Amino acid sequence: MKILFLSNMYPPHVIGGYEALCEEAADGLEKRGHQVTVLTSTYGYQDEIVEGNIYRLLSLEGDLQFYRMKDAWKYPSRKKQNLVHLRRLISTEKPDVVFIWGMWNLSRSLAWEAERLMGSRVVYYLANPWPIEANIHQAFWDAPATTFVKRLAKRLMRIPIRVILRKEWEKVPLNFEHAPSCSAAQRDQLLKAGVPLQDAPVIYEGIDLRNYLIQAAKRTYDNRDDILSLVFVGILAEHKGVHTTIEALNQLSAEERQRVRLTILGKGHSQYEQRLWTLVSECQLSDVVTFHAPIPRSELPEFLGRFDALLLPSIWAEPLARVMQEGLASGMVVVGSSNGGTAETISHGENGLLFEAGDAAGLAAQIKRLMNNPSLRQDLAKNGRRTAEERFDINKMVSEIETYLKDVDDKARAV
Repeated sequence: MKILFLSNMYPPHVIGGYEALCEEAADGLEKRGHQVTVLTSTYGYQDEIVEGNIYRLLSLEGDLQFYRMKDAWKYPSRKKQNLVHLRRLISTEKPDVVFIWGMWNLSRSLAWEAERLMGSRVVYYLANPWPIEANIHQAFWDAPATTFVKRLAKRLMRIPIRVILRKEWEKVPLNFEHAPSCSAAQRDQLLKAGVPLQDAPVIYEGIDLRNYLIQAAKRTYDNRDDILSLVFVGILAEHKGVHTTIEALNQLSAEERQRVRLTILGKGHSQYEQRLWTLVSECQLSDVVTFHAPIPRSELPEFLGRFDALLLPSIWAEPLARVMQEGLASGMVVVGSSNGGTAETISHGENGLLFEAGDAAGLAAQIKRLMNNPSLRQDLAKNGRRTAEERFDINKMVSEIETYLKDVDDKARAV
């Protein structure tokens, strides 16, 4: 098959696991003999660039962290040029299937145009809730201003901005005829919000398990130094709930604090990072909490092998956290919020532990359970590793995607 991937971002410049997974799916399909082309944004690059079968041509709607007024003025021309790139690539490559991944920070009109040109040959892989998220312009202009000057500026500019971006305030009527999701939690969230998913099976995300299972095999679970080592890995952002981990440690007794260490690996918005540093200082946890800069993904298996438990304190309902899969495969105990794909994967007390999102006391209670019960840690970790092996193998994911795309292509040819 000839498959055209459409994604807002593509490695090496990404903001999360969705984009990395897109590359792995593309590589996996290409290795199986399919002709793969990728259309993505220039994120991480100064100009448009073509690298083999990867076309980095699209312009994102705006900066990822700070909204800039000029992005609103540039929106019409960016949208027009993005549509030109999509039409041209469909015309020249003549794909059998257009495979749409993350679309946040790109106009929905791209997906609409793909459906217009390709009909039933458009497939979505939904691994975050972008179909129900506000675009960055709407999110900024509809949000309340924090100062008098900003309120005045927004009041004066809102009408002309709405005229310029009127199409973006309207819902683009996408069909989602073929729309597998990364988890039942993600699918159900979109259906509940009114997204008209038609054929929507669950195809679980996968990872290359090999290096993680090697780390799992090295574990002894004896914990001779009597220190419970915890780690958070991910973007440092409010919705990830990193502050909950610090608040939970603050609820431990002085003696318990001596028996636990937390490493926070990642980076994020500078204001939120400052909030975390301040919280650690105020809670007098500088000897307990360590901040670690991001590392290359190739180093992650060995890094995770140093820790007993992975914390997933997300406030928002994670569709299916990639790092959860990696933690399970590494032989770690996963302690996560009881929402989204985490609750779908983790059976409390069997292959991990759960707590209510944002509940620092609840998280503290689960940390204490692990501190005081080494045999529980071992049982949870081994069962978690088995879950990863059975459910989250990248080859299984690619096989299921390949079968699904082939079925879409076959049905389209039969019409």
